[in-house]
Amino acid sequence: KDGKADPLALAAEKDGTPVFKFPRWRVKGKTIREVAEAYKSVGAELNVLPFCTQFIPMDIIDSPKHGSIIYHPSILPRHRGASAINWTLIMGDKKAGFSVFWADDGLDTGPILLQRSCDVEPNDTVDALYNRFLFPEGIKA
Repeated sequence: KDGKADPLALAAEKDGTPVFKFPRWRVKGKTIREVAEAYKSVGAELNVLPFCTQFIPMDIIDSPKHGSIIYHPSILPRHRGASAINWTLIMGDKKAGFSVFWADDGLDTGPILLQRSCDVEPNDTVDALYNRFLFPEGIKA
């Protein structure tokens, strides 16, 4: 983004971990064969999906031995979908937070693994809330 390299991808590449950046996982509802083969070649035991912005095919979600978990920046089920941090502020929520949940075939609907929350401060912005709580506590979680 903005000419900056993805720090997670850089760390993975430095460690010798394969990095794939698929623009999409499926076409017309079907998993792209080459994408599935590349993914399965690493033998993942758990998928960790932070800020998942596209629907990952269920054969990929269900592939790892331990399944797939997703980080979402809201206290689910409130503010499912995109712009969850924005909606937390727009709706005047007193609490903000995040959820880590098991992926399923719905939009942020899987069983919740854990949730953490904080108070929304009077002058919070999306950036302030993200940097003060959602990012650092999400990493810890």
